[in-house]
Amino acid sequence: MISIFFFFYELVWIILVPILYILSRTSVPKWRNSFKQRLGLNLGNFPSKPLWFHAVSVGELNALIPLLAFFDSFNIVLSTTTESSQELAKKKLAHKIDEGRIKLIYMPFDSPSTIEKTFMVMKPEALIIMETEIWPSLIHVANKKQVPIAIINARLADKSFNNYKKAYFFFHWIFSKISLVLAQTPEDSRKFLSLNVSSEKVFMTGNIKFAVLPSSKKDQNPELKRSMGFNYSDLVIIAASTHASEEAAILSMYQELRLKHPHLRLAIAPRNPDRFPIVDELIFSAAKLETVKYSKTPFKKKNEDNELLKSEDILLIDTIGDLMNFFAISDIAFVGGTLVDGVGGHNVLEPAAFALPVIVGPFYYKNTDIVEQMEKAGALEVVESKLELKEFMELLLDSKERRVIMGSQAYKIVTENRKVLKVVTDKLNEFISENSKTLKDVTKV
Repeated sequence: MISIFFFFYELVWIILVPILYILSRTSVPKWRNSFKQRLGLNLGNFPSKPLWFHAVSVGELNALIPLLAFFDSFNIVLSTTTESSQELAKKKLAHKIDEGRIKLIYMPFDSPSTIEKTFMVMKPEALIIMETEIWPSLIHVANKKQVPIAIINARLADKSFNNYKKAYFFFHWIFSKISLVLAQTPEDSRKFLSLNVSSEKVFMTGNIKFAVLPSSKKDQNPELKRSMGFNYSDLVIIAASTHASEEAAILSMYQELRLKHPHLRLAIAPRNPDRFPIVDELIFSAAKLETVKYSKTPFKKKNEDNELLKSEDILLIDTIGDLMNFFAISDIAFVGGTLVDGVGGHNVLEPAAFALPVIVGPFYYKNTDIVEQMEKAGALEVVESKLELKEFMELLLDSKERRVIMGSQAYKIVTENRKVLKVVTDKLNEFISENSKTLKDVTKV
């Protein structure tokens, strides 16, 4: 049965790859430079017996980077899937990449032959995956090559879990090959157990994103606000990780609210860098406001003489890796991917670490546990519509006390959960030590 599945799975990729290649040459040119690596080609030389860490995108990579520091004695291969996460890795890990201590690659396509080829060239000691990347060929080939598999900061959204359960006849075999699961929540642990991961391999360690957040409140950096173009008296809304249609709702809301609040300012950080020019055009054409691009401003020089933003200026954060600075100078945070169905939300802990009140829409299924925890504590508000978003934003603008209370609760949740990194590091070190000696947790096919 398994052999038959992978035979047809390979056929699917044989059909799919030419289509993806055509797209890389036409409508999705950003894939062009990485396409060969995604086919398992042009991977270059690998260090001896590396640990292979995989983080699909920016959010997972930001959480993983501090953990990598605890494994400096190992050779490391780091793979990511998105272009923005590759750029972030090159920026934050430049020194280690230049020295050859970390080998950075794009994650190859999950065709059985491509993954087989990648393992033969890389010869990793262990495969360590962040969060939710359950790819059949990746798991199958790692197990066949006797490479132990760990999933850290593991989570399963309800939608994904239900899909795996529907195909349990196949995926229970895939999940049984996982050597270690370090789950975010008890519910995530339960889901992995019900998908046939052995109970002795599943541990509830918490969300590592708590541990890698900044440790300073925004009010400890008062000079940063003016250096980034805002007056001390400005009320700043940060709309973070936004998606299509969310920016229009935010801009419409802002136009109404600034009539009552002349010191209100808005910064927008689209999730996908490809949408920077689209949002730029939207600000000007639809909202009739002026775009100030962060990449083109003198603000990053942190000069007290910077020209300040005006009420008709919308600051477009068109860079990668600078979002924390904006949380540090903002007063209210809206986290995107939640007003539109199909995305599932993004990281609400980052603004919480700066004691910001957080607002999200109703579609947050990728972050259900932490959103509900923050909502219960009074640190976060879930709004059901664009109208509710405007109404609750107005409540916060009218009440500094309410902003402070929500922000304090958000910050409290973050500080109470900072011990996760040590727990995860200890478990992972134990896993690597045990498996590098005996590989006893790996089941042969």
